[in-house]
Amino acid sequence: MARPKKNILSPQIIAETALKLVDKGHDFTIPGIAAELGVNPSSLYHHVNGGRAEIIKLMRRALYEQIDLSGLTDPLLPWQVRLEYWVRSYRDASAQVPAALPLLVGAAVDDSVTLQMYEVLFTILDQAGVAQGRQLAVAAMLDAIVIGSAIDAASPDPLWSADEERPRLTARADPEAMTRRTREGLNLAIVAAVAQIESMVPDPGQAEADSQRP
Repeated sequence: MARPKKNILSPQIIAETALKLVDKGHDFTIPGIAAELGVNPSSLYHHVNGGRAEIIKLMRRALYEQIDLSGLTDPLLPWQVRLEYWVRSYRDASAQVPAALPLLVGAAVDDSVTLQMYEVLFTILDQAGVAQGRQLAVAAMLDAIVIGSAIDAASPDPLWSADEERPRLTARADPEAMTRRTREGLNLAIVAAVAQIESMVPDPGQAEADSQRP
């Protein structure tokens, strides 16, 4: 295979190419990335010594580094607003390449971008007053919302066909409603998640009253 006329390789380019292949075929291979870029497979290892595992890490970073985390730890903003922004931003970034999510979920999180995302989340939960021992469960709940909604964004349209034998299902297959389904479902999930988290936070007035009891 001929050498490229100029250096076109970098970890970022490799990650973006892997995401492109996953978006088309639900997976990637190192030879496939090399073919897409017009280089020898061995050339990739000069930039990704860890092979496939490192490429998956770079894919995750490429998806999530676009999320703006600035201001999300500002206690002057309601934690509910900041949490909603965190969920929506994470979901929208994930929904760019839904087919990548099984690969990302199956790999340990060790890139600085994603780690910082969760550092911000736990800061928000601390500032909301959620007990530390319950925060991992909250994070798992939010992950389920994000990943589920992002994968759902790739659903075919229409999601199901009309069927006279199933009148209730058919009645809900309105094209306009189906178009709104994913976004409205995410809205409902966020409202429910915020309400659940609020129920886990002690009421300041009650806590003060309890502390003054003999």
